[in-house]
Amino acid sequence: MHNKEMILSTPWGSRLIADKLNRIVEMVNRPVNLLRQYYAQVLERELNMRQTWSLIEAQVAFFLGVMPVGYAFPLRIAALIWLIVAVRKCRQQLA
Repeated sequence: MHNKEMILSTPWGSRLIADKLNRIVEMVNRPVNLLRQYYAQVLERELNMRQTWSLIEAQVAFFLGVMPVGYAFPLRIAALIWLIVAVRKCRQQLA
């Protein structure tokens, strides 16, 4: 029996995938960069992307903990814990 295996390795294929992934990252970062600029203006200081993501996480944790009224009690506790952790992380990032 002959084992016929074909290995395709083209630099073009991997480069196309990398280009598409870079475009997706740019599309996601574009609104985050706008938020970074807004936060920087409000806080009157420059922010990097990590600090911006920390602020976004703290805001999302706050809204998930406050907004939905129909959450079960354990989910509310989890949201509260997440909020506390996110705010502490945000404070450390901005210090």
